[in-house]
Amino acid sequence: MHIDEYPILVEQLCPGLFIRIDEPGVSHPFPAKGFKIESATDVAKVMALGLSHVLCLPEKSDRLPISLEEIDGMTGKRQKGPWSTARTPVSAELSSLKRETIERNKDRLERFAACERRYEKAMGQVVEAIKKVSSPNPEVMEAAGEVVGPMAETFLSDLDVLINVMTAKMREEAKHYHALNVAVLSMMLAKEMGLAKRDIEDIGLGSLFHDVGKGRIPIQRFSKGNLLTMNKVLKEYYMEHPKIGARLLAAVPGFPPAGQLLVLQHHENVDGSGFPGRLKGEAISLGGRIAAVANLYDRTLNPKEGAEPPTPHEAMKVLYKRRALFDPKAVTMFIRKLGVYPPGSLVELSNGMQGMVVSANLRDSMRPSVKVHHPDIPKREALIIDLCIETELAVVKALKPAELAPDVLQYLNPGKQVAYYVDVAPKA
Repeated sequence: MHIDEYPILVEQLCPGLFIRIDEPGVSHPFPAKGFKIESATDVAKVMALGLSHVLCLPEKSDRLPISLEEIDGMTGKRQKGPWSTARTPVSAELSSLKRETIERNKDRLERFAACERRYEKAMGQVVEAIKKVSSPNPEVMEAAGEVVGPMAETFLSDLDVLINVMTAKMREEAKHYHALNVAVLSMMLAKEMGLAKRDIEDIGLGSLFHDVGKGRIPIQRFSKGNLLTMNKVLKEYYMEHPKIGARLLAAVPGFPPAGQLLVLQHHENVDGSGFPGRLKGEAISLGGRIAAVANLYDRTLNPKEGAEPPTPHEAMKVLYKRRALFDPKAVTMFIRKLGVYPPGSLVELSNGMQGMVVSANLRDSMRPSVKVHHPDIPKREALIIDLCIETELAVVKALKPAELAPDVLQYLNPGKQVAYYVDVAPKA
């Protein structure tokens, strides 16, 4: 059970904490429902009351209290009393974390929430753009450009770029989430392979519509015939969907030829075993080779309904095993950028804490940000540990959902559908 307030010693007080005084018979000038400590003067006023403890409300605080271990270091001893052994979030696992991790946590949570809102807006634009392709008009490019343009700017910014895992709300068919995932991952890879902004945007547009030719089978093909015939038709049209999609997009005013080529070639393999053209090596456009990697990874990670989804770590291993089918440079850079433990991976850290990777730092993919479970910190205030800051910590192994206790799994809330979006990290 998560708690909304917990006792702390008055020595743990510092500006940024929201506290409540719950001591019958003690007269004080502070609001009974609690208040935020704004300065060292406020700390002195509370300590002057002669209390041994107060109650801290983490939901309304900007940071965690000073750790008990830090108090020991400053004073040489810890105040004794009935509250000195009380369990608080400043426990053994957290006391060694850098102050920067604690102080920035609220900002990280707020930025992540803002990223989720942008993601939901982008999903709405993707859905509208895909619906409009059947009757080609400039609105297709307008809706798609509002998704791809800002992402290209983000990838090309001079700030650290993060790939965040989103909790997808399944309001539309899964194909729309797949479309946006492939666009995000393809643009990430295009940036890492040194492409210019225009090329990154073209790859983003093509990736967003890479499966637009699926399901567009003339109804007359099903008017006669048995189930065997129907299955044959479905297979034939699946093999044809890159051509159908490319033709549809050729009719959209302003749709870039490079994007059309990507749609046509995203199922080609460098060994010639792909379709529809059985092209080999560099005969496949760079956009097609990039999208092929992103497409396989996301399809593996988010299989058709009813299939048991693998973890992101397992999906990355599948990509590596099939690397002979793809551009070797694209596969190497893709794995390097998302890391061995991509966003959405459930992991155990070297201090024993369990968590979920919420974002990959593209400058150092082996040190992602991890949302960790802690029984004394409410879920909505969950601590996000940036391993680029906490350099003494590391991921020691990937976990499967079945390896986590039910309360830990509920706390971390890994989505059934893993979705990705891009954001920039704040300046240090």
